[in-house]
Amino acid sequence: MNQKLLYPAVTLFLGAAGGFLVGNNNKPAPAEKEKAAEVLSRSSRSGSLSESASNRSAGTQRPRSAQDIHQKPGQLQRMQSMLEFYAGLSPEQLEEEAKKLDGIPMPERMMASYVLFAKWAETDPMSAMAYSDKMGFTGMFVRPTIMQSWASVDPVAASKFYSENPGQFAMMGMFGGRGGGGPMGNGAASIIAGEWARQSPDDAMKWAKTLNGSEKGNAVSSIISQIAINDPQKAMNLAASLEGDDKSRANRQIAEALGGKSWDEAQQFIAGLPTDQQDDARRRAFEGLANKNPTEAARQLGSFSDEEQRNRATATVAERMSRENPSEAFSLVISSGAAAQEDAMRNVMMNYARQDSVGALAAIQKIPQGETRDTAIGTYVFANNGTNYAENFALAETITDERDRSRAIGVSAAKWMTTNPEAAKAAIQQSTSLSDEVKTRLMEGGGSWRDWGGRGRDGGGR
Repeated sequence: MNQKLLYPAVTLFLGAAGGFLVGNNNKPAPAEKEKAAEVLSRSSRSGSLSESASNRSAGTQRPRSAQDIHQKPGQLQRMQSMLEFYAGLSPEQLEEEAKKLDGIPMPERMMASYVLFAKWAETDPMSAMAYSDKMGFTGMFVRPTIMQSWASVDPVAASKFYSENPGQFAMMGMFGGRGGGGPMGNGAASIIAGEWARQSPDDAMKWAKTLNGSEKGNAVSSIISQIAINDPQKAMNLAASLEGDDKSRANRQIAEALGGKSWDEAQQFIAGLPTDQQDDARRRAFEGLANKNPTEAARQLGSFSDEEQRNRATATVAERMSRENPSEAFSLVISSGAAAQEDAMRNVMMNYARQDSVGALAAIQKIPQGETRDTAIGTYVFANNGTNYAENFALAETITDERDRSRAIGVSAAKWMTTNPEAAKAAIQQSTSLSDEVKTRLMEGGGSWRDWGGRGRDGGGR
């Protein structure tokens, strides 16, 4: 199996396909995805799964079944064993194992499904694709895995199959949101094009230009995005042969890649674009810079002459900065114009409260009364995982906006109810900021604290 493909892609699968298959309440936690990445990275560095197995101690036996693997202690060990198990099976054996997937607990089933079909597609993609037709609704979720793995070793054959069987992939791109969201969020043409571009960008582009409509646009975009990461000049050359929206999108992708490498080079590139493309390209370049170097991005906020764009850029860089230095990010937000503070404060306080709740609370006390302070408190109450529920409840009551105040009180009270319902009920009864209806709902245990924080500007957007 292609380990370089498996390492990054399986973590995307866990985040995209897994979230849909098991429901929103059972999405893999970030820590689990990090574990998967660590295991897969280790396998990738070993060169091959067979070599990895041979290098282990003589007393360690190769796993005999997916069910046996599930019984092993240690999540990382189970992941490693699963990789080794499926790597040694023939297409016929993989089909037999695919029939057993429903008997595996869901977290392991998600990983097993990806590894199984990725391996199967590299050795016998036609039979893997045929089997997906027998899986009903679930088959739609394994076809992106099959197609990506197939294209990683033989993009010509994969593209031919796709052209001859477009109906099998008609629904593939309906999940994933902006930017695709990994294999589940991209159409088959985009997946094939991206893999092909790793091997032969020019051939990939020739094929993409034979497509029509959104398929063509997504395939071209996937190619440019892949190439621009390591060779922006090559991406520019390919973009020069494009027209219309395809060219505009390519320019934005190149600008983002350049922004992450050199802000000066990005600015030079943007200056050569048509005037009506420059603002979007600058925004994407700034996103690239913010991802790579948020401190430098903060220094470049003045390059935005448009206030609305500058406000959005401030929120972007503040959030990135807050991942490593929430105090510095908080200072950036406070020093920005009032119009920029609300969204930016929400982004920053979410990270600040989780990383350093004491520092976040001290920072809140320095904010004057108003919308920014309300936003900071509401986000702090929602994000803070501490156990000083009485303090959070009292803090929520200081919010000036009535709607936001009720929501924040509801969040803090619902959290409090999970550990000390008597104290929480006493605080709820004494509150002058809640309606009788809301008080009754809280004291009767109506909904979890997440229900109170999921709506509105302080809990994640209106």
